[in-house]
Amino acid sequence: MTAEILEAYGYISRSRQYVGMVGAPAPIAPSAITEYLDRYPSAICREEFDAAVFALDDQFRRHWDEQQEKDKPKTPPKKR
Repeated sequence: MTAEILEAYGYISRSRQYVGMVGAPAPIAPSAITEYLDRYPSAICREEFDAAVFALDDQFRRHWDEQQEKDKPKTPPKKR
């Protein structure tokens, strides 16, 4: 089950939209999951499938945000 969800997430996330000036990853849309399941049916119930994909996506986006904060240039204090 875990491998199936990870494989599905990898496939679904390829259709991700990016938004804003910095190209932040938008959340995966439920329709992307529906399209995936229409093409590749699963024995996993839809609620569990959605929950797992959304949890992986939340973690991915949280990590992306953390990386953006870490990679921000440090501005030196202004001199008076």
